[in-house]
Amino acid sequence: MRVDTSTIGIAPGEGLVARFGDVVIYLVGANASTERILGAVEAVADVEHPGAAIAQRLAAVVFGTGSEPPPFGLVAPTADGTLVLLRGPVSALISGAEGSRRLVGARAFTWVDEILRDPVRILSVGPGADAQVTPYPRTDLRAGVVPGGGFVIHAAVRRSKKPGRPAAAERVAGEPPATAPAGLVAAAPEPAPDSGPRTGLAAARPAEPLPGTRAWSAAPARAGAGPIRLRKDTAKPRAHAPHNGADTPEMGAAVLVAEDGTSYPLNRAYVIGRGPSVDESVRRKTAAPLVLQRDRHISRVHAYLSVDAGKVYLRDAGTAAGTFVSTPDEPRWTRIGQSPTELPPGGRIRISEQVLTYPTESADAG
Repeated sequence: MRVDTSTIGIAPGEGLVARFGDVVIYLVGANASTERILGAVEAVADVEHPGAAIAQRLAAVVFGTGSEPPPFGLVAPTADGTLVLLRGPVSALISGAEGSRRLVGARAFTWVDEILRDPVRILSVGPGADAQVTPYPRTDLRAGVVPGGGFVIHAAVRRSKKPGRPAAAERVAGEPPATAPAGLVAAAPEPAPDSGPRTGLAAARPAEPLPGTRAWSAAPARAGAGPIRLRKDTAKPRAHAPHNGADTPEMGAAVLVAEDGTSYPLNRAYVIGRGPSVDESVRRKTAAPLVLQRDRHISRVHAYLSVDAGKVYLRDAGTAAGTFVSTPDEPRWTRIGQSPTELPPGGRIRISEQVLTYPTESADAG
């Protein structure tokens, strides 16, 4: 859904509606956090595909300040679709070729975020769980901040080409094919340059959507790219699919092991979360994505793991739910911060209800 070629109608109400480039945000009210929210959005709104950067900046404002921010709903473009981000009693009604559905921000402890794939015809954001947003006639916000009680985006109608033009001309140049909702499919080896786009804010994931929502569209997963489900399993550890051309870990090599036995070789850095491909280090291929099963308490980018001189370090990404570790010397769970914390052999990582273990050499050998 291209915001730059769409009409953005403003609904009456007591809140604020702002547009910065192709980013539109509605705030239910105003308080001490309002300017920080608008400033965080405006600071990166003019970059290409700003959705990921905006989500990261808003997380710092929403979860890192003393005051409670007002409920808000945001729409921003990403490399693979349109990000809808809702916090608190705000909802979005999405209408497209598959009918209509609603996302409600209050259904998540932190916020609801999802990447929409075309075709999306109408997208409205307003207060409450079932708000009916009716904009003023002929309104079309092009830039700035105005009073309002929500907004409605009407996608631009693609006009038919003149008779006689080849059928291929009907397709917009560079338009990506529909893919699975971002963050739902476990990370697979990097595709060849001509193999099509990957998801933007997260790796594609076929797991179940947040409560009260359903997947908008889904493409068949490629061979070897099935979901990684962290569940208890008595099966022997199996090697994780290689990332970025890396080899499968050799016998005896240090690994991080999930509850289902999936092992991740500790010869590289990882970004951990339910959609870690949003992180710039994964995009630059300086770190590999470690995708956790979808959980509303797990952020898209939840934690960072690095290896230096044979030692493993972990740090939280500034999440609301937190990242916890335990060690052989301290079996109780301890919440870590955004500074690197060493994880010794025998240590464990807990993110929400999911646990990753760094086994000792003796345990690994057994």
